[in-house]
Amino acid sequence: MKRTTTPQWTGSPYRRRRILWALVLLTLGGIYYLSVYGAPSSSFLSLSESLKDWGYRFSPDSSGPGRVAQAKAQSDQTVQEAYAGQGAYADVREIDALLHFLTAHPQRRLDEDGGSIRVEGLGSVVVDVGKPIDLKVYAPDGKYDWEEHTKRVKDQYPLVVFSKTFCPYSRSAKTLLASYEIEPAPKIIELNVRSDGPQLQAILARLTGRSTVPNILLKGSSIGGSDDVHQMHEEHRLKRLLEEGGLTINGAAAETD
Repeated sequence: MKRTTTPQWTGSPYRRRRILWALVLLTLGGIYYLSVYGAPSSSFLSLSESLKDWGYRFSPDSSGPGRVAQAKAQSDQTVQEAYAGQGAYADVREIDALLHFLTAHPQRRLDEDGGSIRVEGLGSVVVDVGKPIDLKVYAPDGKYDWEEHTKRVKDQYPLVVFSKTFCPYSRSAKTLLASYEIEPAPKIIELNVRSDGPQLQAILARLTGRSTVPNILLKGSSIGGSDDVHQMHEEHRLKRLLEEGGLTINGAAAETD
């Protein structure tokens, strides 16, 4: 009698291929799982470093979108540390950085590049005046020595008056301050002659709580407007306040103060 030998693989070739692919996928899935989540060090399932590295190449964090997300997170952290009062600039006030920009870069504007400003290392930046602004915007030349910048502003421009040429209150305040013959002389910034004047006024409102002009700043802090300085003058307090701010008063008008 003739014997019939049973083949080792039964079924159609299509079925055999499906089984093989299933085994391959299960193996790859296991390697991926262990490479990402790991296994106890004593477990026989622990992978070699080479296999872990192989599996890591296929992890979500190493994918194209994953790398983009990681880069964005790192970028966000860097940007976060570039704001006044945060990270490396914890001791810097945005108002001091703004005054540096206005006094060290008198020809620059926040809207100079079609509504944005050209900043070294950042390109064209659109300034959102309603939020804290990256300090790099206030040093568009890429020089970020804020300790030196702040000291220079306070020494050279301790008194800054934000004004508008047509505003009668601004004129009145400037006339009063001129009568004091202050040294160093007040730095006058006429917002209406600057293309970015509305942006600056909005930033000042956010930083000083004062949205109108004149807005008079002594060492970076607002001391008020026209009515305020006139009242201090009448109450003989203005001269003392200015002298305490490091200014020298020479005018005869201050003798009654």
